Amino acid sequence: MDKTRAVYGIDLGTTYSCIAQVDKFDQAIVLTNFEGNQTTPSVVYFESKDKTMVGSEAKGMLATEPHNCVSFVKRSMGVDADFDKATNKFPYHYDPSEISALILKKLVQDANDLGDNPEPVKDVVITCPAYFGTKERMQTKQAGEIAGLNVLAIINEPTAAAIAYGMKTTERKTVLVYDLGGGTFDVTIINVNGGAIKVIATGGDHHLGGVDWDTELANYMLDQFNAQTGGSYTMDDEELKYTLLLEAETKKKQLTAKDNVKCNVQYDGQSARFEISRALFDELTRAHLDETIDATRKVIDIAKEKGYNDDFEFLLVGGSSRMPQVKQRLDAEFNCDAKLSDPDQCVAKGAAIYAMNEAYNKAIEDYENGDSDVKPKTMRGPRARVVNVTSKTYGTDFMDADGNKMVSNLIFANTSLPTRAEETFNTMCDNQTQVPVKVLESDFTSPETDKVVEERFCTLLEDRYLDIHQKWPKGTPVKVIFDVDGEGILHVHAEVSSEQLDFTLRIQGVKTGEELSKSIAAIGKTVVE
Repeated sequence: MDKTRAVYGIDLGTTYSCIAQVDKFDQAIVLTNFEGNQTTPSVVYFESKDKTMVGSEAKGMLATEPHNCVSFVKRSMGVDADFDKATNKFPYHYDPSEISALILKKLVQDANDLGDNPEPVKDVVITCPAYFGTKERMQTKQAGEIAGLNVLAIINEPTAAAIAYGMKTTERKTVLVYDLGGGTFDVTIINVNGGAIKVIATGGDHHLGGVDWDTELANYMLDQFNAQTGGSYTMDDEELKYTLLLEAETKKKQLTAKDNVKCNVQYDGQSARFEISRALFDELTRAHLDETIDATRKVIDIAKEKGYNDDFEFLLVGGSSRMPQVKQRLDAEFNCDAKLSDPDQCVAKGAAIYAMNEAYNKAIEDYENGDSDVKPKTMRGPRARVVNVTSKTYGTDFMDADGNKMVSNLIFANTSLPTRAEETFNTMCDNQTQVPVKVLESDFTSPETDKVVEERFCTLLEDRYLDIHQKWPKGTPVKVIFDVDGEGILHVHAEVSSEQLDFTLRIQGVKTGEELSKSIAAIGKTVVE
């Protein structure tokens, strides 16, 4: 069997997720779920600790049992409080990576039951927002492992979209991927030359997406409901909140094709009828669209600093980019003709193409290293060669002459991957037994102006003392080495003279081996419907 075909791409989305593969005709296709749809709502309903529903049925429970449901869990990736078993807000204290694993389990389960797969789905590439840092990427990868999958790679959503797009064109282009999903927004500028993908610059906000448009519309509906019923309801009422959010999502989609829609909100034995125009919806949500435009300008400026002009082809992906306001505004602001390209499925399709390439490269490596006796056949199907960039800036701390806590940035956002940088410090006394090492992450972008920044503007990833086992004199060099791999995940090494120090990033919210095993066991026995 051709093992390069037994791999899959998964778009693990904030509001909807889907799974794809490259079929025997060399076409990337999205697999349907049990309900017959190609996308699955990223909603989990906990019937009990060991029994859950994922998808459309779970989404339907939001308005009646919101406390037993979890939605938009992707926005909790990287949020330490939501990984704290004692205090987090999720049912049965599952954390975001475990809840994400349940969504993955549903996708894989349906693909196994309904797909024409010779073997169970195991090897996958999972996508994430380009703006995710090391913590969120590691947590996403662990979600796949908890679901029982072998995660070949994590790939940025806009990069995956560009791969799918690149397979359809033979022209060399510079493409700006405007990716407005349900809960995250990315803007990425990419050189596309068939299967050769080179990321130039990226930015965005993983707390901005279509749900924010829904929220604005839901708030307007609440005001209308209170005005007509004489009530004083608020969004603190969870059942009303999700009733309105679900209705707002429906009306948002209808306004994509219509200029006006009628609303009939019913709750607590009362009802309100009113009309919403597309112009009103656009005005209610203008501030969020402004945020995406500002982020787009910033990424264009970064690309210009790298020597690229602004002659980009604008590619719209993510379901929320269907809103007419998006294309209209982009075309007006940037004098372009933005193109909508398979917005709901292109990310999963691109991930599937990338997965096939990763599997083929691994098979070649195993054969050349003697780990396999079978020489892989020449790969059929689309080729993808990706050069990515890091989305975050990484540095380590020091104290300046005035006693201020500062950060020396070693690797900057939008540096091509993989990349490496190092900094050398000196021991403070003879026979020093420990050295303190902090690893910090930030959104600074300019090597010229942001080489040294105040620590308070950075996010702490790691802070601990490393043991020195040999006796060294005062002033002995301590070298700290930062590596960011092709997936955008940071690895840190340290050494004192010739002595290698034991340093593995222990990021809060990223599971240890023991914690990972417990999560795998817990999710493994959970029934998903």
